[in-house]
Amino acid sequence: MIASSDTAAVPAQQLAPAGRDSLSAARRMHAPRPPRIALRPSWVLQALLLAGILIASLAFYTTLAQWLGLWRALPPALALGAAGGLAFTAWRRTQPAFIEIGIDRLAAFSRSGSCLVDGRPIGAAQWGGALLSLVVEAGGRRCSILIAADSLDAESFRLLAVAARSASGR
Repeated sequence: MIASSDTAAVPAQQLAPAGRDSLSAARRMHAPRPPRIALRPSWVLQALLLAGILIASLAFYTTLAQWLGLWRALPPALALGAAGGLAFTAWRRTQPAFIEIGIDRLAAFSRSGSCLVDGRPIGAAQWGGALLSLVVEAGGRRCSILIAADSLDAESFRLLAVAARSASGR
């Protein structure tokens, strides 16, 4: 018979019956979270979007100027540019600042720490060393996250691409 003073010294793993997991359900639920990967704002994506807004506004102005005249086509073209600028700032605010990628989970967080998307990765595509597209299914809807190579260092981008492809293949 084991005395009560000896029981405290025996590790819990030895007290558990054979074939049973000695970790309690509470300890399993608090498994270590995957590390957060910090993302910088991508200057390349921002420049491309702003260039697209500028080109669309100039094309709209050029088209309207033939029918309305030079001065009367200016306000609608400026309004289109302003709407594009507002959409650009809204897009910029919704870009993730941190990403956690685990075995069956991908989560993206904003700079304030709020969760933008948390779900199961169902697809990943990589275009060379420049862009990574992650598709996440969260709550029955699909979200795409674009990660440009200039938002990470080269090694972190490669590791994220490998982890995303392996997680989406399960």
